[in-house]
Amino acid sequence: MNYIDPKGTHSVKSRGFMSRDVQKAESDKNAIWDNELDDLNEDVKLYSKAELEEILGAKALRPSKISVKRLFVLQAIVTAISCIAWSAKGKPFGLDSSAISALLGGLIAIVPAGLFALRAKVLAGKAAVSGASVFALVTGELIKIIATIAMFFLVIVLYPQLDWLPLLLTYVLVLKCYVLAWFLK
Repeated sequence: MNYIDPKGTHSVKSRGFMSRDVQKAESDKNAIWDNELDDLNEDVKLYSKAELEEILGAKALRPSKISVKRLFVLQAIVTAISCIAWSAKGKPFGLDSSAISALLGGLIAIVPAGLFALRAKVLAGKAAVSGASVFALVTGELIKIIATIAMFFLVIVLYPQLDWLPLLLTYVLVLKCYVLAWFLK
């Protein structure tokens, strides 16, 4: 009977139609690769908190001073400054279409970020498993993206006097508050 052993070392299937020299070279290459991986695993050193403080400094391990609340306050301040600046363009410090567009641009950035933060806070206690926390972050980011698109759509449809420049400029400035907060930490 003509039998091909799928697990055997001498079967046609296991050799992949290679000559013995090529097969030996492949197995030697795989053995070298496995040895390199073993060497990498041996070089990993775990550091204690004291050793990390000595290497990185004591300030590196402190939690950030920028909280979510402070970030939202910073975003609200940037929105207000932009709204005031754009209101000076039209009526003297009055609410015209440019100022309202700037306000809407800030809200389009702040509200979805608030939804993401709210989702993260609700799921913080429940995410004991690492896979669940990753899933929570991904779904939170999806909610944030959908809310941003929906808010842009609603502003375009419901506000006919929309000025694009103040809206988009304020939106981008409020989003850049994340970078500003990172530098302030």
